[in-house]
Amino acid sequence: MKRQGKHFPKLNNENAPSASEIGYSVLYVVGIRTVRCVKSAVRFTRTVWRPIAGGLHTVADLLLLRHLRAARASRFQHKKVLKALLNVTAPVLAAVVLFTTISYWQQADYALALEYGGEPLGYIAGESAYAQAKVMVNQSVINADGSFAVEAAPQMTLSVIKGDLVLTDEELRDRILAAEKDTLVSLAGLYVDGAFKGALDSRDALQKLLDEILEPHKSDKYDGVDFFDELTIVEGLYPVTARVERETLHSYLKTLPVKTITNIRYSETVKYSTARVEDATQPLGYEAVKKKGVNGKQWVNGQIIRVNGKEMYRTVVSTEVIKEPVEQVITIGVQKYSDTSIIGDGVATGTFIWPLPYTKYITSPFASRWGSFHGAIDISGGNVHGKPIIASDGGTVVKAEYHSSYGNYVLIDHGNGFKTRYAHCSALNVEEGQKVAQGEYIGKVGNTGYSFGAHLHFEVIKDGKLVNPLDYVQR
Repeated sequence: MKRQGKHFPKLNNENAPSASEIGYSVLYVVGIRTVRCVKSAVRFTRTVWRPIAGGLHTVADLLLLRHLRAARASRFQHKKVLKALLNVTAPVLAAVVLFTTISYWQQADYALALEYGGEPLGYIAGESAYAQAKVMVNQSVINADGSFAVEAAPQMTLSVIKGDLVLTDEELRDRILAAEKDTLVSLAGLYVDGAFKGALDSRDALQKLLDEILEPHKSDKYDGVDFFDELTIVEGLYPVTARVERETLHSYLKTLPVKTITNIRYSETVKYSTARVEDATQPLGYEAVKKKGVNGKQWVNGQIIRVNGKEMYRTVVSTEVIKEPVEQVITIGVQKYSDTSIIGDGVATGTFIWPLPYTKYITSPFASRWGSFHGAIDISGGNVHGKPIIASDGGTVVKAEYHSSYGNYVLIDHGNGFKTRYAHCSALNVEEGQKVAQGEYIGKVGNTGYSFGAHLHFEVIKDGKLVNPLDYVQR
């Protein structure tokens, strides 16, 4: 049912009203309402005040009218009494009219009568209500092709209404959508990698079309067939222009690449992880396997993905561990012989430290031996084989190789006229050109080359000449 309300002259939202137009509108409403108030007062007097008037007449007869009758003989006296009566009753009647008018205007409600597309939709509290409803309409419509737009400047007229006739935001949204029934329709839209490609009347119709395209690619040798691109179906309210012909969408879908899926299962090695544990009793650079790691094994469930028949990639779907790997633990030396030394810094301090922390026992001194001069000291002791050898001072490794006499040896240039040699090693931990810090691990004690028993052959070379290490190194 169409709701009626009394209106001011229409205000065009696009052109602001002038002051005269606003004044005219206000005077128009005030005049109309005043006339209505007078008519209401007349009807009220006839229906309500008639019995009261009878009672008042009796009272007036006792108080006033009998005096008037007694004074009928005197015309002058009659006019005087009538004037007194009017002076008493006129203010009372004026007060009644004013009270009735004020009460009526206080009960009046104001709203905007909204016309959308030339058709009345109802009453709204203000323009902000329409703006909110416009947002809600846009949220309700999937404007895939951008053809739908809510009317930007509908006709709004200031009105006085009775009762609760103002529309809620939801009611206004629904009425706008109803007014757009010729431009909007429920469809199922197809999106390819997020881009809209067209819509059909239902999800079932669209899914049937997709299955029709994929059917020729299906085979017993494949575990699945699908489009390579990501296809999504979104149902909702679309502009009618978003609907496309089935044949048009069919022709487009035929151009999309199709992927086939083949499930595979195989076993693979699970590599062990490595943990490093610091040991303050071992020198910088020292590393030793404390616990050997063991690889594990697992089943892999994967897929081979082919696009238009050509293998593109393989992917892992899930794994099942058969044998857990065992973590490898490596001991790392962190012992420093100087607070300032940093592993690999190559800084020479100018002083020398004992090169074999395990023992300080000298088996052969810097002296003549077996008919020749032994220009070094041999350091050894029980179970010395494999013990760590450290750089007596920082510098650069200039030799790290095997020699028929020295066996595996390391020669370090300290850059200040001094060099040190460490011979007969079982293993070397440095290489030529590497910088080492004082106290850094460089190799292990061994029995390689011309040697009779595991020991460290340690030389100090000053300006190219062998000197007694004990003159520079304290035991």
